[in-house]
Formats: sequence, structure tokens, C-alpha cells
Amino acid sequence: MLFLKIIVIGLLLLIFVQDISSRSVYWFLFPGLAALFVLMHLSQHHLFTDTWQPVLINSTFLILQFLIVSVYFSIKNRHWVNIADGLLGWGDMLFLLSIAFYLSVLNFLLFYIVSLIAVLLTWALWQGISKEKNKQIPLAGLQAFIFTVFLATDWIKSFDLTNDTWLLNLIAK
Repeated sequence: MLFLKIIVIGLLLLIFVQDISSRSVYWFLFPGLAALFVLMHLSQHHLFTDTWQPVLINSTFLILQFLIVSVYFSIKNRHWVNIADGLLGWGDMLFLLSIAFYLSVLNFLLFYIVSLIAVLLTWALWQGISKEKNKQIPLAGLQAFIFTVFLATDWIKSFDLTNDTWLLNLIAK
């Protein structure tokens, strides 16, 4: 299990470094990351069938969101807009789909919201202090870094990001 964790952290940091430095990430890292997440589920004695329900819900949420954003920009621009062509990178979408293979539904929504807010605030601050102005936000890279922190916190504090129980207990308090 430790070996899988080290590989996952390595891949997340590689995604972070690649996206920050070149605003692009090798596509094959994302299916590899998703496969590692499935292996982690199975090594934690999760049943294979129990793993797929949150994956389907998380993926459906993302696909619906991508579709809604595409429809919004298509209506605004009065022609079909593919959000992967300039608005949101393929790496950004593939990263979110790959972590959908690990997180439970509420943990996925928590990560998604927190990471988007953190990335926007970080990027706005960086653009304010940096002499280099760049319109492209390294979303996948910054989210990979934030996800690394989420995973490290999970592994150190032993609250399970693959199960919503800890979050539901926190909300109930």
C-alpha cells in the first residue's frame, strides 16, 4: 500500500510540475492515476462493485457540468463552443475524471469546490504580484498539488476520503 501511495504522490507532483512549467501534461498520466486509485480501493478491501457507484456519480456530475458550461458559452457566442478548445484544457478535465476514481461523492464535491476556490485565489494573487501575465491557469497542476495535500492529510489523520462518513459526522456536529 505504501508503494502505491508513493507512486500516486509522484504522479501528482509530476502533473503539478509539468502544468506549472509548460501548461500541458502528458495525457497518459491520467489513466495511470485512475488505475492506481482503483488499485488503492481494492487494496483497502473495498469491493469492486462498491467502487464503481461513486465513480459513476462523480463522472456524471463532471460530464453534466462540462456540458452545461459548453451550452452556456455556446449560447453566449451564438455557435457551438467546445470548452476543451481554449477554455478548459483536456488535462484539467482528465485530472478531475481521474480523481473521480478515488473520492467518495461528498469528498469529491468538497475537493472540487475547495480546489476551484483555492486555485482562483492563488492565481489571482500570483497574477497580481508577478511581472509575467498569463491568461492560462494551470488548473490541473494546482489541483494536483492541492489533492496531494488532501491525500497526505487523509493518510496521516486516517479519515477516509473514499467514504463520506467522516464528512457527514463533521457536518452533523
